[in-house]
Amino acid sequence: MEQAWQMAKRLGKKLGKKLLKFILVKTAPVTLPLLGILLLMFLAYVLIFEMPKQAIADTWDNTTDRVASWFYGTSEKQQDDIFEQYQALAERWKEGLTADQQLQVEPYAFNWEWLAAVDRALNDPSFLETYGGTKTKELTLHPEQTFKEVRPRFTWVTKEKVTTQQVVVEVEGNPNSPMTGPPSYEVRTIQTSVPVKLLERAETIYGTYDYSYKNEVSTSTTPSATGPLSTKVVEPRLERVETVEDNWKPLRHILKQHGVTRASDQDFLLEYWLSFLSNDDGSDNPMTDWTPVNGQLIWPTEGRDITSTFGVRIHPITGVKKMHNGIDIGVPTGTPVFAAREGTVIFAGAMGTAGQAVIIKHDNGLETRYYHLNRVDVLNGQVVTAREQVAESGNSGSSTGPHLHFEVRLSGTPVNPLLYFGYSESASSILTYRALNISVLIQWLNDRDSALANADVLRLIDQAAKSQNIDPYLLIAITGAEQSFVPRSNPSAEKIIRNPWNVFGSWKVGRGSMLTTGEAARIAAKTIVKLSKEKPSTVDAIEWLSSRNNPNGYYAADPNWWRNVSSIYQQFSNF
Repeated sequence: MEQAWQMAKRLGKKLGKKLLKFILVKTAPVTLPLLGILLLMFLAYVLIFEMPKQAIADTWDNTTDRVASWFYGTSEKQQDDIFEQYQALAERWKEGLTADQQLQVEPYAFNWEWLAAVDRALNDPSFLETYGGTKTKELTLHPEQTFKEVRPRFTWVTKEKVTTQQVVVEVEGNPNSPMTGPPSYEVRTIQTSVPVKLLERAETIYGTYDYSYKNEVSTSTTPSATGPLSTKVVEPRLERVETVEDNWKPLRHILKQHGVTRASDQDFLLEYWLSFLSNDDGSDNPMTDWTPVNGQLIWPTEGRDITSTFGVRIHPITGVKKMHNGIDIGVPTGTPVFAAREGTVIFAGAMGTAGQAVIIKHDNGLETRYYHLNRVDVLNGQVVTAREQVAESGNSGSSTGPHLHFEVRLSGTPVNPLLYFGYSESASSILTYRALNISVLIQWLNDRDSALANADVLRLIDQAAKSQNIDPYLLIAITGAEQSFVPRSNPSAEKIIRNPWNVFGSWKVGRGSMLTTGEAARIAAKTIVKLSKEKPSTVDAIEWLSSRNNPNGYYAADPNWWRNVSSIYQQFSNF
């Protein structure tokens, strides 16, 4: 019985092999071409998409292999500096823009890796038509022309910020009169008008956006020997951002011009290119188990872990410094996002590298922003209440993982959001002198078109701070809050630079108009030392300078003054 069973098994195996061979022979005319097609498709995908992606991502063992993989299949001579060329080209997106203008267009910042990927794909004859409109046998790169096609373009409008301020002026008596006595004073009103360049339209590959503004009035008072002095500021503030064109329609138009007319092909390329729009500068001072104190603002989501804080971030590989204008809160996709305060939604939708975004306008020039959302639950123009759900967190736009990017802006300037939730660590060392890094600071100020970007002026400020043992960077930060770092475009810049701290009330009239930069800096430094006395341990050092509870007085009447100064001061932490 056992012998018969073994013979049956051997016969079965023999018949099985013959059957398999028969099937393979009969189906070979169909299966082999199909396998060949699949193999060719795979190789084509690797050559057209995967090899360039790995080259851009710098995953090769050495630079030679990286460059060689990028030029594989092209008809031109290999250039070892090709990636540096793309980086230099991409940087031109912000040519001619001041630091303030760059801040306004920050959601549309241009990515060199994305430019490189688009250039290679747009000129690959195996998938697209070339610029000449006819098929060629080899790929030819056109970085300059591609950049001109896909770069963002901006339209600007100039408006005026008008400040009307009361100041005390000492009135001199008649020099020929024999009568002498104490000096007399009178209150005068001065008015200053400063031009402000604002974004009016952004035309980008993501879409086209129109910005509109409305003048808002803010008032404040400061004490003086003659009574309260008033200051009124009328300035344009962002009212609404309207989406004229969205859903990558501008880029889709370009793809059609290159022969990619099918929506499915466009969708494939867009999804592929999105993988290059990362903005990973590494985390900076991550904070876990953060317990925010709700006050003027409420915490905007359920998570507490901060993966990246506000301030200058340093890329872990390139070492490039970049300002991070908000905080990143690590939460899973789909986590509810709440309005931090009652206000009006002035933007809701896709916004460049910010991905799906919501911007809410509050009172007193306050604005909150919520980026990289998975879903938006509000409409442009909608009025929301504090704690109302406005979105769900996500990973859209230029993001490397699920999180909520949360910003707070005052009159358009980003400030550290944590200052609204009980954070005070940033200002702990204002009464400790450290020398100015003048060369680095000049570059930083030049980016802001500041008249302070002068070595002699900065040395005077440094000497004044050293004489009082305070941090000179604090004096620079105060000039930002008081005079926007004295823009060179201001027709009165030469006068303002002598007193950008508004010592004695103003740089324009009275004793404040007769000071030199060194004298004004010393007086401002002495004022900081005086106001810093008797500071409670629970109060931020810069906040105490303008606190109404300070028995020594206060530097500025504006309740947001200290937040502006703190945020600027923190930017100098890595200088």
